[in-house]
Amino acid sequence: MASSKVDKALYGPSMWEVALGAILGLIAGVLACCVYLVFKPVQTVKEMPKEPVKGMVYYIPGNESSGRARDWQNKHKRFLAGGSIKLNEEELNAWGASLAAPPAPAKDAKAEEQKPAASGAFFTAGAPNFKIVGEKLQVGFKCKIDYFGLGTEVQVVALGKFGKSGDHVEFDAESVTFGSCPLERVPGVGHFLIGKLAGLHKVSDEWKAAWTKVSEVTIAGKDINVTIQ
Repeated sequence: MASSKVDKALYGPSMWEVALGAILGLIAGVLACCVYLVFKPVQTVKEMPKEPVKGMVYYIPGNESSGRARDWQNKHKRFLAGGSIKLNEEELNAWGASLAAPPAPAKDAKAEEQKPAASGAFFTAGAPNFKIVGEKLQVGFKCKIDYFGLGTEVQVVALGKFGKSGDHVEFDAESVTFGSCPLERVPGVGHFLIGKLAGLHKVSDEWKAAWTKVSEVTIAGKDINVTIQ
């Protein structure tokens, strides 16, 4: 023991200790960078600027015009009854907005006892916003992180397609940004986050049963086709 202390004093840390210190320093630097990017604001715009700012992440939300979404409830009923449907972007967003609507209060419940419709321990997700981008679907969530009373908003955006996972059709996110941090570079993290956010919005058992019968989801032009066979 005494000899090792003398050696360290004379010759400095060993190669193993230097390597370990370098690895820990690298990990700390990566984590600090990720935290910085997560809380770096995302610029919400209607269209991409002609001269984008270097390093800025832009988010273009989908259309929410009520005029083109008037038939979404009828299509929703048709879907629950086992029928194939075609939805435009506005109808998708009308359905998404309904997921974030607070539940009707019980007759004997006090208003202050009602909990948010989509919230975790310190993480709250707003209504999902959908945008059709080419042959892919963009899903955006405006989230709030509340830590010891200090709240901040973070935009989460996923872009991907629908595909088969076993016997069911699922949304496969090809890219996910958490704030300005690209999560697709870390395998599994983006998929986990989107699944977590989707799980915060409750859907009925009837809807879940209908989704198990979906055989294909495709995008053509400005519409998304949900096929049940």
